[in-house]
This record gives sequence, C-alpha cells and structure tokens, in this order.
Amino acid sequence: MAMKFLDHFDHPERKQDKEHFIHLVQMALADGKIEDTELQMLYRLGGNLGITTLEVDDLLETSKKSAYIPPYELSKRFGQLYDVVKMVFADGKIDDNEMRLATGIALKSGFLEEEIPVLLALLINGVRNGDDEDDLFILYKKRKISR
Repeated sequence: MAMKFLDHFDHPERKQDKEHFIHLVQMALADGKIEDTELQMLYRLGGNLGITTLEVDDLLETSKKSAYIPPYELSKRFGQLYDVVKMVFADGKIDDNEMRLATGIALKSGFLEEEIPVLLALLINGVRNGDDEDDLFILYKKRKISR
C-alpha cells in the first residue's frame, strides 16, 4: 500500500493505534483465515480506535510487517492486550498459534516474560466472564503489587 500524503502527519498516538490494529489483524490471521466474527470485531475495534471503515479496509489488505510501537503507559498496553484477547475469543476458541501470538504481543508490549502466563490467564478468564477492562486492570495492578 502506498503511503498517503496525510499519513505523514499522523499523530504518534494515532500511529500507535494503527500499529495496534495491525497486530489485531495478525492475531485474527494466526489460524490462517479471518472468520466473519473476527472481521466484525476488527471493524468494531477499529472504530473504537478512531480508524475509519476505509482505513480498516486498507489495513486489512496490507500484508506488510511493521514494527510494533507499544504505548508508554501501562494502562494503554494492558488495554491493547485486552483487545487482543477479545479478538482471540471472537471466534469462540483459542488455538496454540493465537496463544503464541498473544504471548509475543505481550512481550513486545513490555510485559515481563515471567508475568505473561498469569496476565493472559487473567485476561482470558475476564473476557470469558464479560469483565470490564478497567476492573481487570485494577486486579492486575493489585496482583502485581502483591508479588
């Protein structure tokens, strides 16, 4: 995809949102295809990130790999990983490839390798139970402090 003129002027936070969205697409493609439920979730999450439908279309068609730029704030990194876990459950199941990709995204986001299994378990159970992202983040911080 050729870079559009206005892409040169994207705010750094907007670039992070687009990078995050690309990682969500990679998560959806981890099992080789994007299911209808995953596609619907991508459009919904794209909208939540302020990405237009046309931009979502462009990003879906993009096959290029791009460097992931994690946000500085822990709450934003947690929120992105929460979105990844929601994507994993969009098709009602999680496979080994999706779990490896979620683990890789957690590592790239700056979470410590030894905390990732507990973090992902917290997120998976939370998403499965319909828990709110903010409540899960508070629980995560409490568990992190108590170690």
